[in-house]
Amino acid sequence: MLNRLKNKKKNSKFFKFTNSQIEDNIRLCTYYGWNKSLVSKIIFKNFDKIDNFFIKKNFPNILNKEKIFIITSGKSKFKSNKKNLNLRKFDAISVFSDNFDFSFECQKDTQLFIVSSEKFKKKKHKCVFFNFKKDIKIIDIWGGQCLSRPYSGVDLNIVLFDLKRGFKFSDIGHSNEQITWLISGSMKFYSGRLNEKLTNKKGIDIGPFHKHGGLSNGAIGFDAFFPKRIEKKYKHKVNLIKF
Repeated sequence: MLNRLKNKKKNSKFFKFTNSQIEDNIRLCTYYGWNKSLVSKIIFKNFDKIDNFFIKKNFPNILNKEKIFIITSGKSKFKSNKKNLNLRKFDAISVFSDNFDFSFECQKDTQLFIVSSEKFKKKKHKCVFFNFKKDIKIIDIWGGQCLSRPYSGVDLNIVLFDLKRGFKFSDIGHSNEQITWLISGSMKFYSGRLNEKLTNKKGIDIGPFHKHGGLSNGAIGFDAFFPKRIEKKYKHKVNLIKF
């Protein structure tokens, strides 16, 4: 059974990526935010694949909507009648249509995230391929203490961040839902009245206009915003391959 973690109220909430085995080789946990956003973590215990039929079965409410697949460890082969790609760490593919055959064939111990929202409208766009590190220029904040690589999609932003040990920050808040999760390291994090530790197993869903911030112990992870942020710092040039 699919493990669904939900935040129905517009409150900040810490959540855990607790793996739920849905097939022999695939473990998956999906977190649903207060703005009908979703972040799904998939771990492949052995070689296996997910495809457009997997999306239709497990995520019917994001069919033909913008969704971004991100490889954070391991290796995968993306196969379709449009393009074939060998995927490595921080490679990402944005897919809109589910009306063509595509698959991600993943090696053992590959970790993949799907980021989307049930609230998005169905749209017709080409697929987009890029690598967060190779194709997005670094925004260097605070003298190398915070390295940011923002991707601006059609309906959402995803930012890959690298926070050095000892980096401390605070934000007055915003109307956009923000989901933050780590793939390595840890950091102390607060949002509103909540104060806990973020790890690669625990993320945070930030409520509207909730003041938030933290202290990094050395952390690499992602921020996803729903709807997308329109400020200039989130509109960064990305080397894209469209197909």
